[in-house]
Amino acid sequence: MRIPLHETLRAGTALGWTSVAAVVVALAVGVPISDAGLVWALTAVAAVAHLVMARLPWATLLPTPRGRLLIDLWAGGVLISVCGLVLIAGGESRLDLLLLFVVPFLAISNDDNPRALAIWMTVAALAFGVCVSFAPDPLPASEALFHLVLLAGSTLLGLQLARAVREATRRAELEGAMLAEAHHRVKNSLQVVAELLQLGGPSAVERASERIQSIAAVHQVLASTRGGRVLAPELLEAVVAGYEGVTVVAEPLELPFPIAQNLGVVVNELVANAVQHGKPPVSVELTAGSLVVRDAGGGPPSLDGSGLGLTLVRQVVRNGLFGDVALRDGAIVVTFDPTRDARPRR
Repeated sequence: MRIPLHETLRAGTALGWTSVAAVVVALAVGVPISDAGLVWALTAVAAVAHLVMARLPWATLLPTPRGRLLIDLWAGGVLISVCGLVLIAGGESRLDLLLLFVVPFLAISNDDNPRALAIWMTVAALAFGVCVSFAPDPLPASEALFHLVLLAGSTLLGLQLARAVREATRRAELEGAMLAEAHHRVKNSLQVVAELLQLGGPSAVERASERIQSIAAVHQVLASTRGGRVLAPELLEAVVAGYEGVTVVAEPLELPFPIAQNLGVVVNELVANAVQHGKPPVSVELTAGSLVVRDAGGGPPSLDGSGLGLTLVRQVVRNGLFGDVALRDGAIVVTFDPTRDARPRR
């Protein structure tokens, strides 16, 4: 993630005008300058160039590669103008300290491109070397070294702060996406509850609590994974926790939330039906390709014309799991793809 170009433009504008203001203040307060007239002239030219750049149609230019190039030219122009000022004004003017603004800006705006960052930092280092070496009335070596340390420190600090801001922005965007997904999941869950309550009139209300609990179990397991995928064994254990004499054998599959939610409803219905109409013990087996629920009573005689629970199972398997349900050897077998991230309710 890089700094948006419009933010780079704002920073470049502030940088340019701050540099111009700093030179004007230096001239006004009598900072030692070798050729004040030429410095005034160069500062005026820089201000005019800055005005021209600020009036360009940036709204059109920014989305294009040309816009990025112009911003780089703008920043490079500020770097050159600062070096020119130092070479004219002399080392005793301390105008090389303006590089404390320019170099961190160049580093931050190119931090996402290691090659460009290396090039700009090399250019900045050469520019500083030229300023302190060839300016009239050069600074003592000890003070020049001190300025170099300040320049390096400010650049590193700027990079660290920029990276911290980008990381905070990335986390905020991720949290926003997760919140939106959470709202979507709650919406789906509420819609499932509404469908459950509407399926069978008053008889549906009698079983509503158990069915809602099966959906709540999915959310409970999901919360323990901090929004990640749901582990099948944990999900099935949570769904059958309210029933006695039910064993679960499940492969450690990682289920997408929509699949986990629909599977939780199906398992709850099949186990409830087996407990109510079959004989213990009841077993639930889940593999990568199928769900098998059986009891010692041999299961229902058929799946056609069954009650509300099995009708609901057929609908959820068909519309939510995109699979099939059948009666085989006295067990109810659901075949589906547990890796498919289905989202039928968007």
